[in-house]
Order: sequence, then C-alpha cells, then structure tokens
Amino acid sequence: MARVAILSDIHGNLEALESVLKAARADGVETFWHLGDVVGYNADPTACLDVLRDCGARGVQGNHDLAALDPHIAESFNVLAYEAIHYTIQQLNSSHLAQLHTLPLCRTMEGGALLCHGTPETPHSYILNLYQARRIFNLMRKKFPDVRLCFFGHTHQQKVWIQDPRGKVFSYDLSEKTLVLNPQDLYLINPGSVGQPRQRDSRACFLIFDTDHYAVTFRAVPYDVKRAQEKILRAGLPEYLALRLQDGV
Repeated sequence: MARVAILSDIHGNLEALESVLKAARADGVETFWHLGDVVGYNADPTACLDVLRDCGARGVQGNHDLAALDPHIAESFNVLAYEAIHYTIQQLNSSHLAQLHTLPLCRTMEGGALLCHGTPETPHSYILNLYQARRIFNLMRKKFPDVRLCFFGHTHQQKVWIQDPRGKVFSYDLSEKTLVLNPQDLYLINPGSVGQPRQRDSRACFLIFDTDHYAVTFRAVPYDVKRAQEKILRAGLPEYLALRLQDGV
C-alpha cells in the first residue's frame, strides 16, 4: 500500500477533485480513501461519484451523502445546503444512489486506521475543540482499541489532535506539513476539504498517508475555481456557493 491519498468533503467539485487526483498520482499514489460528503454544494455530484468509483476509492458516508439518500435529513441543513442537496438528488441515478448506499458510516483500514466523517459515532457531529477531541479519544480507546489513527472530515479544515500515553491531548502546529507519527500516541487527523475548503485558502486540500514511514503530509493544490463557479451558477444554485470558493470560506 505504502502511500494513500486521503480526501474529504469533495462536495461535487469535479475541478478540485481532478486536481487533487493528478497531484496525488504525481506523488506516486495509487490508493485513495475518502471521508464522505462526496455530494452537496457544488454542481457535479454524479461526475465525482464516477471518478471515485473508477479510481477504486474506498470510503464512508458523510451527512450530505446520507441526505441525498433520505431528503428528510436535509431539513436540519441551512438554506444553502438544503437547496444544494435537492439539486443533487435530481442529478443522481439509481447506480449513484446505490454507490452512496453501500458506503459504511465508518470503517477500519490497513495500517490501523479508522475512517469516519464527523466522528466514529455519527457523521453529523464535529471535532472542533479540545473537549470534543478528548471525548473521541476516550471513545477510540473503548470501542476501537487496536486503532491508533482516526481520519475524519466534516469541518473542512486541516487539523491534527494528539493524545500521548499519559492521556494529554493537544493540537499539532500545521506549519510543519509533514508529521511523523509516534506509534505510542493516538491521532485524530483531518485532511481538510477537497471541494469547499474553509481555511481562507481556495486551494483543494488533502493529505498523503505514508504507511511505510508512518507519516502524513498535508497538501493543498490549486484548481480551476472559475470553472467550478460558472457551473454552480449555470446549475441555478445559490450564488454564495460560487463566491465562497474563491475566498476559501
């Protein structure tokens, strides 16, 4: 396996997804994992599902993926997300729905890694602060004792939380883009969003997990934002969904 590209929150942004896959393959990556929310917000949900299927990506369901299968879930979304998920539902055919339906809510992968969208409990909750991170580390120790790494998404922001053997929880300074993992520690790692980054940086985010050297490298690559914006507007989706891509918010 050696090198794995881990993607999250693609959200129907084909231009961003294609740029990420191109960059990952240039780095020698042939294996792809995703953390859910393949659909929603942007204009190309079906094309993104097709691309992930064709490259053999394995992953989990996000809350927008679940809403595409059960529109009642979208009733709790904000108005932008609600409009976008109903656009998405109109685009998906039976094979795309089946593709989303077969995704689990979380899954254990090679290298002792756990994939989830929000948390291992539910794709709807967030890991945003120290208290939430500590709670999920406690959950990992009880329910996933053989897992050292949990890759999660949902926040659209690159982040690492670490728990050392003493139980101390702290965040990692991402000014250093490569983190060599300590096998004695537990990790919660977010690769950021491919299709709708929220770090005031318009580039598409992902990470590469090197299983041989037990390290993760955070990446961000430019893509054709203008084309993605034009597609959103042509689809009749809310204008703000196009505008936010340029500012990375």
